[in-house]
Amino acid sequence: MAAAWTAGPAPPAVAAPVVSIRARTDVQLRAVRRRDDGLVTVTGAVIDRATSQGVGGLEVGVVVAGRRHAAVTAQDGSFVVVVAPPEGADGRLLDVELAFDGDERFDPATLAERQVDPTRAPVDLTLELTTTETGVSITADARAAGVAAELPVTLRFTPAGADAPHLEVPARSGRAVAVRRSDLFGPGPRRVRARFDGDPARGPASAELTFDLTSGTVIDLALAADEVAYEGAIRARGQVVDDDGLPVARATVALVAGDRRLGATTTGSDGRWRLDVSADLLGTGRHSLQAAVEASARWHRSSRSGVAFVTVGERRPAPVGITLAATAATALLALGFILGRRRPWRRAAPPPPPGPTEVEVTGGLEPARPSLVSTLRRASDHGFAGTVRDAVRGRPLPAAELLLTLDAEVRHAIADAAGRFAVEALPAGEWRVRVASPGHVTEHLTLTIPHRGELRGARVDLVPVRERIFTLYRRAALPALPSPELWGIWSPRQIVEHVRGGAPPVRLAELTAFVEEAYFSARVPDEALLPAAEAKVAAALAERAGAGL
Repeated sequence: MAAAWTAGPAPPAVAAPVVSIRARTDVQLRAVRRRDDGLVTVTGAVIDRATSQGVGGLEVGVVVAGRRHAAVTAQDGSFVVVVAPPEGADGRLLDVELAFDGDERFDPATLAERQVDPTRAPVDLTLELTTTETGVSITADARAAGVAAELPVTLRFTPAGADAPHLEVPARSGRAVAVRRSDLFGPGPRRVRARFDGDPARGPASAELTFDLTSGTVIDLALAADEVAYEGAIRARGQVVDDDGLPVARATVALVAGDRRLGATTTGSDGRWRLDVSADLLGTGRHSLQAAVEASARWHRSSRSGVAFVTVGERRPAPVGITLAATAATALLALGFILGRRRPWRRAAPPPPPGPTEVEVTGGLEPARPSLVSTLRRASDHGFAGTVRDAVRGRPLPAAELLLTLDAEVRHAIADAAGRFAVEALPAGEWRVRVASPGHVTEHLTLTIPHRGELRGARVDLVPVRERIFTLYRRAALPALPSPELWGIWSPRQIVEHVRGGAPPVRLAELTAFVEEAYFSARVPDEALLPAAEAKVAAALAERAGAGL
């Protein structure tokens, strides 16, 4: 959703911005080899840094001893150039430069190797990696001129897509090296690069590999009291750590009773979480509760705590005075309604048409309402401040991320535990804003800076991915219900179970299984699931239309 504010007449609608993010690449020099005919063969590759996979169809410039040659990468990202060394160049050593200038998909990348000896045998390095309970085991295999060789190599570990922090481990090719997860900066996407610096008989070589370093999670649950009043609150506390005992920050934690999700929050930097929910959500009696880690990152696995029990007291009746006051208010309201109907110029509105009314939850920006005095001032406020909240439950979203861009100017903000954020001293212009939180649909906004105060105390609502998926599901599932009105009466669990139990067609059955996993799973669904949900809904509708139902 996009919104903009300017003085004077309303501006034309501004489309949601399209942000293009280019992938980072590396160029590799694999071998420089002088042939018997005096020509030199240069081989290399262009690698996507995030995946360590080669990228085909890219043009690479190869400069040998000051002369530039062009090459196009094959499907696996490799390229080969055969060049004649220029006259007068050193008979043995060559300077080699590789350059990929970038395009709309990938950032540029360069590499320069000085004084390369083309008479040395080329070395091919490959990496094999196996995950263990505590980290990884990695082996670098080397072949010189097609023959296996044991060579000294250096293994350099970094986060994927970054150059720091890093860990260097000396190794020898053909021998496995075990590295602990705690030494590799904890769970997350990682990259390892193996390099052989060369020797008098063999040329230098390198190889890269990207992998996910995963870990389980452990969560504990403590209740402030095991007995609470019906009108009171259940106060839950705990901490989330990984398999190495390190705290897991910004993990989504839900308090559940069976398959009911009572509420959710996010862990702090120390992995600790706090959550209060209304006792009336459970009703009177003794209930079992668990805390569930809803891991949104692929390198963390979900988990549940042990069971804690709480007893909710009986609902206390309202005092007699309140009951009498409510009765009197009801009587006055009824009397006013009767008198109003007797006025001929105040006709009652016609009843609404039969059938359910679908109210789709939407997100977006809700600007503040500036005072009358501020609206008379000129636009002079250069800040953007407010809260980010869940569009369904109205609860704040801690650690929600805001990315603001204006040409080359970029600003970041992270919402605090109450969902509040503030960005000050923004230069004038049309700012594009991206607001994101795990498990919610990202919102894209356009803000005009400066403003007259309407962006102070603003609110950004994000729609949960679960709700968006279930809203899409409505189009396909509604005809399977006994009555359309039941959509607003039955719970999501009742709707899914009814559709599944009615022997649905193949596509609707697949869609229902998809929705059940996304909506009720303890794992927080990512918004990347939405295109798949839309495709499955379209397939179910097409199946129904084809069957003439």
